[in-house]
Amino acid sequence: MRQVISFFVLWFVGYNAYGQLGGTRSFAFLSLDPTARMASLGSNYISVKDKDPGVGYLNPAMLNKDMNQTLALNYSNYLADINNGFASYVKHYDSLGTFSGSIMYINYGKFEETDVTGQITGSFTASDYNFQVGWGREYKDFTYGANVKFLYSVYEKYVATAGAIDLGGAWHRPKKKLTATLLLKNIGYNFIPYQDVREKVPFEIQAGISKKLEHNPLQFSIVMHDIQKWDLGYVNPNKRYKKSDLETGQEQLDEVGFGDNLLRHFIFGAELVFSENFQVRFGYNHQRRKELAPENRQLMTGFSWGVGMGIKRFMIAYGNSSYFPGISAHYFSVSKNLSDFKRKKIARPGTPQF
Repeated sequence: MRQVISFFVLWFVGYNAYGQLGGTRSFAFLSLDPTARMASLGSNYISVKDKDPGVGYLNPAMLNKDMNQTLALNYSNYLADINNGFASYVKHYDSLGTFSGSIMYINYGKFEETDVTGQITGSFTASDYNFQVGWGREYKDFTYGANVKFLYSVYEKYVATAGAIDLGGAWHRPKKKLTATLLLKNIGYNFIPYQDVREKVPFEIQAGISKKLEHNPLQFSIVMHDIQKWDLGYVNPNKRYKKSDLETGQEQLDEVGFGDNLLRHFIFGAELVFSENFQVRFGYNHQRRKELAPENRQLMTGFSWGVGMGIKRFMIAYGNSSYFPGISAHYFSVSKNLSDFKRKKIARPGTPQF
């Protein structure tokens, strides 16, 4: 295990690529969080093996038999009145493994269409869809899996489609409540481009580790994202407060240091698991804070939080992610094991019925 960790650390530090990710790839909606739990933990929560289909949607290696017949639904009131919906259902077969079927959609709303003079000539809509099938299987302390995606995007008269797969593997130590995982995400191809230029699907390499403490409600996770690319730094050329060289008077652009760039690859999440029916969650996304927060009023940008509650065998969750001071995305999720509806209990005399 030590050799494996050393390999990925060397790869991460030694892989040096320049230029930014923004604006270079299509289907960027794939980076959005599918459920409230994922959002409240800072995004990309990929390293916990439990009953949550949302984790299996992000990382197929987390699909397992405890998710069998679980349906998960989510609605997000995203930024600028953008609506985001998610649904996933999981089914387990002992001889084949665990399968999931999921759909995520993004509805950007209705827009006015105008001519060159600004006169309104009509209206149009814009939306993105991901239709996904996942599979995962266990082998001793290891699990592995794959997601297959069909991506469909329509912006007014412009339509694009693509296919992508995720490949995940994980190592579990149940007695120590420890999980480590590696995920190759969005290995894909743009079948039909918006115009003549065929754009890239947002490929990414992620790794994560989670640990549940003994005799303590704290379960924490650390996720490393965009491992395939070292330089995630972004310098704002329109920065309000700029530095100038005292001798020449020329403007000096800020530089993203090694430590800052390194932290932009990490997401930190923590859950206080008081019981199966009540959890409190927190997350911190350093890249989000550095790229989206204003210069002199960062406040809670990059931080996220949420709660999960079990009510009558329904798991209900709320998540809040701050993208700018006073501007947050709100997530509302519900999940249910449908096998509960099929269970018939024979009550003994004098025992309560539920």
